[in-house]
Amino acid sequence: MLTLETIKAKLAKRFEGDTISSLCHIPHPFELQNTQEGASLVFQAMQRKQHILIVGDYDADGILSTAIMVHFFRLIAYPHFSYVIPNRFSDGYGISIAILERFPQADLIITVDNGITAIEVAQFCKEKGKTLIITDHHTPKDILPQALIINPKVSGFVQEDICGALVAWYFCAAIKVCAQLELNLTPLLELVGIACVSDMMPLKNLNRTILKKSLSLLKNPSFAFSIFLSKHYAEIDEECIAFYIAPLLNASGRMAQADIALSFILSQTQEEALSHFQTLKALNAERKKIQEDTLIQVKNHLVISSHCVLACGEDWHDGILGILAGKLVQDYQKTAFVLTSKDGIYQGSGRAFGNTHLIKSLESLNIPIEFGGHKGAIGIKIGPNDIQTFLQNFKAIIEEDQEEERIFGELPPHLLTNDLLSLLKSFAPYGEGNPKPLFTLSPLPILSKKLIGKEKNHTLLTLQSPTSKPIKAIAFFCTEFESNCDPLTFYITQDSFSSSPMLVVQT
Repeated sequence: MLTLETIKAKLAKRFEGDTISSLCHIPHPFELQNTQEGASLVFQAMQRKQHILIVGDYDADGILSTAIMVHFFRLIAYPHFSYVIPNRFSDGYGISIAILERFPQADLIITVDNGITAIEVAQFCKEKGKTLIITDHHTPKDILPQALIINPKVSGFVQEDICGALVAWYFCAAIKVCAQLELNLTPLLELVGIACVSDMMPLKNLNRTILKKSLSLLKNPSFAFSIFLSKHYAEIDEECIAFYIAPLLNASGRMAQADIALSFILSQTQEEALSHFQTLKALNAERKKIQEDTLIQVKNHLVISSHCVLACGEDWHDGILGILAGKLVQDYQKTAFVLTSKDGIYQGSGRAFGNTHLIKSLESLNIPIEFGGHKGAIGIKIGPNDIQTFLQNFKAIIEEDQEEERIFGELPPHLLTNDLLSLLKSFAPYGEGNPKPLFTLSPLPILSKKLIGKEKNHTLLTLQSPTSKPIKAIAFFCTEFESNCDPLTFYITQDSFSSSPMLVVQT
């Protein structure tokens, strides 16, 4: 049976190898390889008053990375720069020659959250005499672009899995050092923390420290958009970012043009932030509706193999394929791919189940496919004639199991106190790499239950405790609940009304 001491020991074990516990321990900017060389190139370009172009990406991490660079150049009052985020539908992913041709004045180009596979772009820049600096965090291929590359997965770093926004922040810090500038970049960590959660980075070591600082800053924010968010949401924590803020930012790039979310982040006033926020909310509502409708079609086109599930369709919305793949992973407990036909090629997204390493799994296939991304989430292109071979040959390559112990054990009811809540909070933030611990509880009689929520699709329960006052529990997206026979599996949160522990039941 668990005690407070054993719970604390299990949680502490997750961070035994961490070496960075505060901002004063984070690596110097030059420890991320090539930042010093890249900063020197930027400083030289600024001295010559050359034009600098920032090329971002249309997801939340890419948008926030772009905003960090824009804020930086505005902070130092350097006027000769432009920025662009590719349109998912007309430009495709990442930097391209077509984008650069729209900015012929650019002498130095900086990518953020993209570029690690931009072989042709690098050659184009070389031929045109332009300097290309690639800042990225995605998994590299065997052949790298001929450019200056700042990517923790290429050169190694104290932590390889960091978000694109943190790479961009470190690059700005390196430029600050190189140019001997007097300015404080700490407020920009507000943006980095949101990106860290949005891009599901493992919350350990450097990421954990940066996110904790970011959440602290967001309690007294510095930017118009974050001041607006702090007034709109009761508390900005990791869950608020994951379930509310990140989907709003992503909706912009999924449904329209990511510039909308970028304009929100770069807002100068509360009125401007409100206007952009309302646009993002409308786009996110549209995204949800299209997603619900398309999910039905996806399940009608689903093929299930021993290692994955795959759905191919026509005219499915490009912006929601990754979300749909994630839904399939939850529903079928397998790695999932959702693809739609475009110009005779199937393209879309894949999401990994469990510890499947998608990049390694796809690299092992002897099929002409294009892919890129992270071990858990990828974009993919494949010819229609190769689909069947893909299904037959795809084997999930599982990384050595590094997943932390998730179910801690049976929790005696008398431990459901504010002391337990305080203990659990001391190991926050929770998320990727530091999941909320799950507990079990012997079956308890149900004193009451009722459906709650706008759509009446969640069940609120009151359970009879043998040793203390009745226990509150909630089962999200569950309308038929029986707990008298089976043990409960749950994590613990704080009841917003009573401030007491509440069980969030896993169904």
